Amino acid sequence: MSKACNELILFHLNFLHENKYQFKIQLNGIDETKTKSIQFSLNTFNPKYTQFELAFRFIFLISSIIATCLFTKSMRRFSILDWSLEQRWMIVLLIFLVFYNDPFYPLTFLTDNSFPTILDGILQASFLCTLLLFWLSVYHGIRQNVRRFLPFYCPKIFLVSLLWIFSIVLSSARIVQEFRDPMYNLTIDIKQFTTYRVIFYIVGIFYILYLLFLIIRAFGELRNMPYFDVRLKFTTVLMLCVVSISITITTLRFGSGIIEENFVPELASRYKNSVEFLSFYSLINLYLYTMAYVYSPAKNAAIDSLFRDNPTFSMINDSDEDVVYGSDHEASQLTPIR
Repeated sequence: MSKACNELILFHLNFLHENKYQFKIQLNGIDETKTKSIQFSLNTFNPKYTQFELAFRFIFLISSIIATCLFTKSMRRFSILDWSLEQRWMIVLLIFLVFYNDPFYPLTFLTDNSFPTILDGILQASFLCTLLLFWLSVYHGIRQNVRRFLPFYCPKIFLVSLLWIFSIVLSSARIVQEFRDPMYNLTIDIKQFTTYRVIFYIVGIFYILYLLFLIIRAFGELRNMPYFDVRLKFTTVLMLCVVSISITITTLRFGSGIIEENFVPELASRYKNSVEFLSFYSLINLYLYTMAYVYSPAKNAAIDSLFRDNPTFSMINDSDEDVVYGSDHEASQLTPIR
């Protein structure tokens, strides 16, 4: 009974410094009587795909800069104390989105150095972890009008920082080794990263459980309160769309490879085709553009009105929570006004 072996990368070059290369492959420790056939393949990047990627990255970069400027301009006439939790986070997310689209990405093709590639991975991981922190903060913070940094943000930042650190270590180590050694193979050397990989999965599972707990608790406490349920439903619907589409694309891309040991480092590798690249980048960018549009205040929004957020979506900000729940002095008596 024949059995197909997994793919094994024998040699890779990030840059071609010569016009011709000659390879000599010698197979040791292989029983020729039990080996039916060996197939070698040479893969290269299509120049048209490179041009396509650069063009759309530039389009997304310009679009994210414009969206950041427009949203910031729309919020200037309101005091930052009157901004809702979501509006404050939108400024941070839009700034990180600009760097997620990586204005330094062309250096990857212009310099024979691993730094631009590592920087691209760091910027992508930073944005995605900031997005994870945003989801935790929104579902927890929407139930509170007092959000002190140490008790509210520090545990969340610590949890997400672990994901950020381990994702950077797992992806950057591969990039550095590939630039240093053309014969480096992650499948063979993955054992040294086993601890990092296991911790990454454990922290990821803990994050999912914590987020589900906050979502269930938020809906349980605020689903019958006006305005708050709108904010919860809108945030949840958009989040579920992003997560479900991301899981679908990832599953189609890796298939059964999701359970393999090199799955986490592969997430930071280059996209295999233009569909994968455009799907991921369009999803993230459109998600942020949609939220920026929704959370932007309407043109006729009055600064001194009762609800100083976007009136078209009836979303209350932090100062409005004092009206609904009472002042900070009365925070222990959380009785909504009907």
